[in-house]
Amino acid sequence: MRPNYVLWENCRALRLAAFVAILWAVCLLAGCPAPSGAPASGMVAKVKDGDSVVLADGREVRYLGIDTPELTSTDPRELELARQARQVNADLVQGVKLRLEYDVERYDQYNRVLAYVRLPDGQLVNVALVRRGLARVMLKPPNLRYQQELIRAQNLAIDQRLGIWQELPPAQESHYVGNARSLRFHRPTCPGVQTMAPANRRLFATPLDAFRQGYSPAKDCRP
Repeated sequence: MRPNYVLWENCRALRLAAFVAILWAVCLLAGCPAPSGAPASGMVAKVKDGDSVVLADGREVRYLGIDTPELTSTDPRELELARQARQVNADLVQGVKLRLEYDVERYDQYNRVLAYVRLPDGQLVNVALVRRGLARVMLKPPNLRYQQELIRAQNLAIDQRLGIWQELPPAQESHYVGNARSLRFHRPTCPGVQTMAPANRRLFATPLDAFRQGYSPAKDCRP
């Protein structure tokens, strides 16, 4: 092979490598479309917080049906619960090959994989975190595959006053209004109540009554 041809081939390989590196950097900054096929399993490389992990292939998995306290919270108690949730999640899944189960939606707007995650022994981590009082049920229709299991776990945690439920939410209104379509509940004066279809309205005497039915607080006028 002629020297000039070898030099040309090396330059072309370098240009290709540089192009791939730039494309990857753009993907990281702007967000690339999620792959069409969702993985059936994956090894956990990093635990981000109480309800999300990063797999060895770089994909982030967000646990379906639950919500743990935020690590960015400025409330000391909320922050402590967030740290506990992350630690327990890590104790359960770090370095473990998880089996991933799916619902109707497999990706969210951030290209995260949405999944129910099982340990090798069959334990469903989503339910385990709720059962320990380290996560609240946060159902998002149409993803309701394990709705009843999650609600049962939450009610057990409430009954035993575990974690989040050591301090029960106070009732500050005469009643609360749930939306059976979104599974969110509102203060009676919230704008969302005014636009809610009458057929979807459900009344709760207290926030705890709503939580026991698997409803989550609405973002507007958060109850």
